Amino acid sequence: MAVSTRLLGSNGQYSRYPLAFFLDEMRRLGLRSLDFVPQVPHFFCGYRDHDDPAGLKAALARAGLRVAVLTPPSYRCSITAPAGEQRAATLGYYKSCIQLAAELGCDRLVLDAAGACWDLKVEQLREHAADTLCILCDAAEAAGVGLLLAPAMGEETPLIAEAPVLNTARELEAMLHRLRRPGLGVCLDTNVMSACGDTIPDWFDRLGDRTGLVRLCDGNYHGWRAWGEGVLPMERYLCQLNEVGYGGEISLRLPGERYLERPSYPDERALAALRRMSAARAAHTMKTGGALHAF
Repeated sequence: MAVSTRLLGSNGQYSRYPLAFFLDEMRRLGLRSLDFVPQVPHFFCGYRDHDDPAGLKAALARAGLRVAVLTPPSYRCSITAPAGEQRAATLGYYKSCIQLAAELGCDRLVLDAAGACWDLKVEQLREHAADTLCILCDAAEAAGVGLLLAPAMGEETPLIAEAPVLNTARELEAMLHRLRRPGLGVCLDTNVMSACGDTIPDWFDRLGDRTGLVRLCDGNYHGWRAWGEGVLPMERYLCQLNEVGYGGEISLRLPGERYLERPSYPDERALAALRRMSAARAAHTMKTGGALHAF
């Protein structure tokens, strides 16, 4: 069975392998679109500028792949940084990434509140994030790139906590309402969603028309896991995405370093599970004569 064109592979877990190896693996797996992480050794993007993307574009073209979404690693930057050197570096970095996205023909960039200072008051962090996002929205709109704000792991997951703010659907909705920028949307990460106590129906009630990407991740309170190795009801999540009418792209990116030694393993697990589900639905449709909903 052909892989759905809605699925995005990612180089996030391929950081110990060269770009050519990653591209070959995507072709082998049948994935043609990417949630691309501009990380070394695949590509360097800094706060002053980025590498010439000509080589990357040529390699993508030879492999028949496209970058649908850009997800820059935050490194030591943070959208919650107060005015000063860190905020200046953060703005320079994300502006450089926005320009890279435009040069790659990519219309979305994902960022979050990772790297926040836990000693600052929550409202201060929210104010800092709003100030930074406002400036980045100007740059993104000028470049024709949409920004997607993803939830960050919070205090509920102390071993992998990223920020004490912008964790829940309610907080992200409040930030969108505060900024009122049409080019700012959200990215749903199912593992963060679950850890923060949200559900897919609740998320789409609040943010359905602003959700520009879904990361379908298994996991638990210790991190992201390959399909079936976490505690999340992945098949139910996929059914719920169909029920709420989500027809956008689904990223297979798994944050973290758990699968660096076998980076294709999570993709293989996810694709096998999705194929089993599609086959079961097709068989059920033939018996009942109902409509078949593809993932």
